Amino acid sequence: MSCTDIGLIVIGGLNTDIVALGVDRLLSPGELTRSGRLLIGPGGKSCNLARMSSPLIAPRRVVMVGRTSRDPFGLWRVPLDALAGEGVNTDFVKVDDFEGAGGYPGVALIPVTQHGENQIYCVPGINDSFLPRDMDAASQLFTTRNGERMLALTLELPLQTAAHAMRMAVSSGMKVILDPGGINEGEDYRGLLGLGPYLLVPNEHEARILTGIEVTGMASAREAAHALFAMGAANVVLTHGERGAYVFDGARERHIAAPPTGASGTADATGCGDQVTAVLCAEILLGVSVMEASEAAVLAGTLQYHRPGIQPVTREELEEAMRREERS
Repeated sequence: MSCTDIGLIVIGGLNTDIVALGVDRLLSPGELTRSGRLLIGPGGKSCNLARMSSPLIAPRRVVMVGRTSRDPFGLWRVPLDALAGEGVNTDFVKVDDFEGAGGYPGVALIPVTQHGENQIYCVPGINDSFLPRDMDAASQLFTTRNGERMLALTLELPLQTAAHAMRMAVSSGMKVILDPGGINEGEDYRGLLGLGPYLLVPNEHEARILTGIEVTGMASAREAAHALFAMGAANVVLTHGERGAYVFDGARERHIAAPPTGASGTADATGCGDQVTAVLCAEILLGVSVMEASEAAVLAGTLQYHRPGIQPVTREELEEAMRREERS
């Protein structure tokens, strides 16, 4: 297999999302509702990130590294087929036999209300068996033209694997973009951040877990960013739902509001943060600064909000939306 054209390495979990779209409300314990419609599709934050990055970069220039198992219901095929359909290289996804794997692929159960609010119950399955030795099996990705490559990851994988992969990337001179989706409250991530990610992309909830600071606006976002800088991050894009994002590069700061898109109908927050990170990866790989890339990233996240499930924003769609924003 040839790795010479790889630009972005994405590692982490592959899930099948089972989505109840348009339910009337998110339930309290013991409640039941009969509402919504069923969608089954690919998921996992890292899988989303790879799928969303590929149309913005080029076919086969994004490679996914992860692990799954051939379950009897075919759940394993859903994310792999979707990755291949977007042109992502899946040569480094290890597919185990179900009997030997001892577990199902990752599954996420996601109710989404008519207003776009959601809850996500992620059952990690074999994603929790994605270990440092699986990264070592992909070591050739970290030894060829590394100055032109980046590593992107989320935290839907064992922490030891995330740290091992970041060390491999940093020692090879790669920039690392870390989206801390999948973070566990109460776990200590200071060692991971101390490895020096080039860009950290938390939402307001993840920023609170990492720093203890409740983000309510620019002032508290600035306080959280400075705490994250002290831990080791070089740049921070802190997303805040419909408020957009707060961007800090160590020298400059900016609040980028989520723009109105004129879209109506579907509202689904699933994957919006992943879309933001995907655009950041693609733009930074092209040499665009974090500050400049963030404007396109927030716009892409807004476009994703008006799509049911995960439907990656293409380069053409993003550029047309940017032209509309310039004219408005």
